[in-house]
Amino acid sequence: MTLEAIPLSGAMGAEIRGADLRDIDDETFADIHKILLGHGMIFFRDQDITPTQQLAFAKRWGEPHFHPYMPGLPDHPEIIEIVKNPEDTHTFGGQWHTDQMFTPTPAMGTMLYAKEVPEAGGDTLFGNLYLAYDALSDGMKAAIANLRTFNLYDKKKGRSSVMKGKLKEPEKPAEPAIHPLVRPHGETDKPVLYICYDRITRHIVDWTPEESRPLLDYLRAHATRPEFTCRLRWEPGPLAFWDNRCVQHMALNDYHGYRRVMHRITIRGERTS
Repeated sequence: MTLEAIPLSGAMGAEIRGADLRDIDDETFADIHKILLGHGMIFFRDQDITPTQQLAFAKRWGEPHFHPYMPGLPDHPEIIEIVKNPEDTHTFGGQWHTDQMFTPTPAMGTMLYAKEVPEAGGDTLFGNLYLAYDALSDGMKAAIANLRTFNLYDKKKGRSSVMKGKLKEPEKPAEPAIHPLVRPHGETDKPVLYICYDRITRHIVDWTPEESRPLLDYLRAHATRPEFTCRLRWEPGPLAFWDNRCVQHMALNDYHGYRRVMHRITIRGERTS
């Protein structure tokens, strides 16, 4: 296959043309992997793939990650079906975040395949955490260089109506996850501002939540500056894959009264500390 990468914005993201995800050889995958490292998020239009084919492509990136609270499809438990029906008022993933940051081994990447989308709305925003770190002052970089964050997920807080009745009860209390606030990327070794919304990233280790809040709120707002972002408009058929080690994302909730169905697979990452 001859691939072409079309940048989605000046900050990040690329559309890859010329790839049929039903039949990817090793050389083509190596090219796709290289494009991902350069753009953070990639997507492919007009893909007509089955769950088995989506899973086969996902496994090229690594071992699928099973969400601790969200069940997968009966025949493909690695794939989570995210459905927002016309009567739902909230959307799943509607805040800036990186997937599985509440675990000690957060996701390396996330794959999302659009099965059914509204005529307009339901886009996903992505943010480049390399750029967010690079744009900080030297003084701020020095101040946060050795800080770690305390991350914990409480599925009972802010539960979206989209996932009511679908979330599994945890077998044991959630394990807190400690992550470096400045995290080196596992492949490029470049520093990343690694942060999530406030119900996940609770506070800085050895600081109180009250002491932590001004700094973390500033960094959250900084990381989502428009010049660090891109926006993906979904249509039936595209498959997107993004690198959670350097990218955060947010699903927009602007399509009330319409249905949206996505198939998601996350790829297991490595421990950060």
